Order: sequence, then C-alpha cells, then structure tokens
Amino acid sequence: MDSPASHLAPARAPRPSAGRRLRQDPVFGPRIPVLEVMQGGEAALGGYDAAARATLTAMGGYVTRFLTAEHPDLGRSGAVCPFARQAAQAQLIRLTACASASEAAIVGGLAELRSELADLAAWPGRGIGPRHRAIVAVFPQLAERGGAGMIERIQKRLKPSFVKGRMMIGQFFPSCPEPGLRNPAFRPLQSPVVSLAMRNITIFDAPFMLDRAEYVEAFVGTFGAAGEAMIAKAWRARGGELHA
Repeated sequence: MDSPASHLAPARAPRPSAGRRLRQDPVFGPRIPVLEVMQGGEAALGGYDAAARATLTAMGGYVTRFLTAEHPDLGRSGAVCPFARQAAQAQLIRLTACASASEAAIVGGLAELRSELADLAAWPGRGIGPRHRAIVAVFPQLAERGGAGMIERIQKRLKPSFVKGRMMIGQFFPSCPEPGLRNPAFRPLQSPVVSLAMRNITIFDAPFMLDRAEYVEAFVGTFGAAGEAMIAKAWRARGGELHA
C-alpha cells in the first residue's frame, strides 16, 4: 500500500487563485475549484500525481457535465442539481483527492474538510448563499469493489453529526443504488469514481433523511417545527415508510 502522501507531488505546489485558500495535509491534497480542475494544467493540478489527476478530472466531468445538465429520467425539468452550475462558476465547488486508503485516516481528514466548509469567511461569493458551497473528495487509492462499501459506511456513520451541524454528506460511486427522488429508476449518484461530497444543508433536504430514524431526529433537531413538517411531507410522498 502507498504511503498516506503518495498521491501528492512534493516538489511542486499549485499556484493559488484569487478568493480561495489551498491547503495540503497528509490525507487530502489541495482543494481546487472544479472549473480549474477541468482546465487542467500544472498550475491547477501540480500538487497531485497522475492517478489523482485522472480521478479528479473524472469527477470534475461528472459535476460540470452531468449535474449541470437536464436528464430525461430525472422526473422534472431543469438540471440534475439546481445549484451546481452557479456554484461552479462562483468557485464554490472544490475538489480534493485523498492520499490514503485507511478508513481511520479518511475519517480524520474529513473532519478538516468539514471545518473548512464551515469557515464561511474563507469562501468567495458569500452573497449567493451557503447552500452553494461544496467540497467533493475523491479516492484514487480505492477501487469500487471494497472502496464503495467503505465510503458508504463512513457516510452513514458521519451523517447524523453532519446534519446536526447543518451539513450534508453524500456518497457517490459507479454502482451507487440510491434512486432519484422523482424517478426510482434514475440513479443520480452513479459517478465515475468513488467519492464523498459535503455541502451545507437546507430544509428541502428532508427527503434524504427518511432512510434512518437517527437522520430524522438530527434533522428535526436542526430545523425544529419547520423541519418536522417537511419530514412529514416527505414521508407522505414516499408512502409513509420510514426505515429503521
């Protein structure tokens, strides 16, 4: 197994862009706006090796081409993610690659990413709202077989504390079975690489809480009576089924 910093190129660091901070730690590399990832080049991706660059670029394509576009199976008009295009243009979607395959190291590194997401003063474009801010972590060292299971396990473990902290964390990978909200045959989380995304939560995230009672409890604790009403609405739309 590679060392924790094996996907970070030690000799060169990317040139910082206006309005953002680039950090580097032993687990996750520089956090780069998704449009800069797609532009490629040494200035943007010089902090990563070839495997990490390829993984970042693949996820960048998913964000900029899939999430920002309409899809015939979505079940509604508009882009798959209503906020992705504006957020990407405002440099508010940042990608980072993980240099470890250790579950403990990943969980520890996610705590740093979560802290950065909560640090609103560090982000540009504050006028368009916190819900547009997102960090997407990709995992070059994790194959989907095995790696996807680890990422799902981490996501389920951390989601209640994220929701209590007014954040969301979601898992993405090629075979992700999570259905779309309006079309159960649609699989919007099937990204080309194993990844985790975190963003600020909104009250409209109630439908994503119904899989577990602990998610519902955290959501209602965060949003109070308004959150309870949205959970009830989402529950009725699903048919009244709340999973254990």
